[in-house]
Amino acid sequence: MAQRSAKICANIGITLPVSCRDAPHVPKDKKLEWEIRYMSTLATTQPVPKIESADDFPVWQETHPSGTFSDWLKASVCDDWKRVTHHPFTDAWGDGALPGANLKNYLIQDHRFIDRFVALLAAAVSRAPTLKDRIPGCQFLALVTGAENTYFERSFDALGVSDADRENQPDWPATKAFKQLMTDATNSNSYTNMLAVLAVAEGTYLGWADRVNTAIAKRPDDFWYSEWLDLHIGAYFESVIAYLNDQLDQCGPGLSADDRAQCLDHFRRATSLEVAFFDTAWGPQE
Repeated sequence: MAQRSAKICANIGITLPVSCRDAPHVPKDKKLEWEIRYMSTLATTQPVPKIESADDFPVWQETHPSGTFSDWLKASVCDDWKRVTHHPFTDAWGDGALPGANLKNYLIQDHRFIDRFVALLAAAVSRAPTLKDRIPGCQFLALVTGAENTYFERSFDALGVSDADRENQPDWPATKAFKQLMTDATNSNSYTNMLAVLAVAEGTYLGWADRVNTAIAKRPDDFWYSEWLDLHIGAYFESVIAYLNDQLDQCGPGLSADDRAQCLDHFRRATSLEVAFFDTAWGPQE
């Protein structure tokens, strides 16, 4: 999947560590290691021109005849997609180097997406064309409400995050906006709008987790770091992303111009909010 994304936006597939100058939370004992990684990658990586998207899919496809509808969507948000998948927060995650407040607050905020996400995915399943198209979504629902939700509960217990901590912390603006976007997609009754938000939410996480897991020399010892990576890499999770993209590729080309614009708008908003969410997670925390 990472290689396929790189064909859409050339820099997406590049493993580019973040300079410690741009990563204020890097522990002192890791700064030299991070800077060596950063400088060596800059020295060996040659930028490749990215594919620019057209205003509308039919026009874009004329110059990219092998491109799919999901390719077009990702090409349209290429810069923000790279910001998410190469965010300094994700590098710190792979190194197990987040300050305690950033780690706990991120987990609190990210867990709040599950309720709306489950409702959105269930709505998408209900609107899928056939039983064959519904089954992968149903199976993924079981993972989200099972292993993923349990991961959060175990992490909260291990990190000493109390129920009061979880209940009293207000939503970050990006959290609130993304929850609303999921509600908007659900209420739109548009299968492709729903798929657009789901494909961003899961596709960007595959992008950053796979990149980080490949780049790190040693996996973090703490399960809240390592298991979060495990939930977002591997053959099964890649199949989920492929399923969402395939559904978009089947349904997207037949949309009207207005419906295509709505789908693209949901995809763009979701990607932009992922950037904002990681920016907040990486910023100063209390």
